[in-house]
Amino acid sequence: MTIPATDTVALVVFAGALAGAAFCDVRQYLIPDRFPLAIVLAYVLYAAGHPWQQGLWGIGTGFAMLVAGTILFATNVMGGGDTKLLAAVGLWAGPDLAATFLIATAFAGAVIGIAWLTPVRRLMPAAPIEDETGPVDPGTGFRARLRQPVPYGVAIALGGLHLAALRAFH
Repeated sequence: MTIPATDTVALVVFAGALAGAAFCDVRQYLIPDRFPLAIVLAYVLYAAGHPWQQGLWGIGTGFAMLVAGTILFATNVMGGGDTKLLAAVGLWAGPDLAATFLIATAFAGAVIGIAWLTPVRRLMPAAPIEDETGPVDPGTGFRARLRQPVPYGVAIALGGLHLAALRAFH
């Protein structure tokens, strides 16, 4: 099966933006807007070569993930960059692959969360922890590690890479 050139370009941009978002999230606990934007633009290119109904279903799924991510952001469960990344990748998932994407993301997030509770955490950059008064010292010990942020953009990116592979070979 031959993949159209536009699909190949879109998938490469999608995968590259996911890798960039994951890298920035690990290094800075921040996902620059350029990565979700690149994912959205790559989806526009991808959707242009497919039935318009598929594009609309993707937009609906992305919007649903934006709403869910906004609720998680408002409750301090997820960061703003994670929310935008989740919504952008949701475009690519569409309703047919949304569950697969979310399961892959949740699995990757569980592995990352468990790793964050181990000494592996010491190999990563320090997390910027702040409240309304400024920087906060989370303390030491197991309970303090439970309060530290996790770069969940990495899990979203891994779920998105799984999705890109499915789209490439579908």
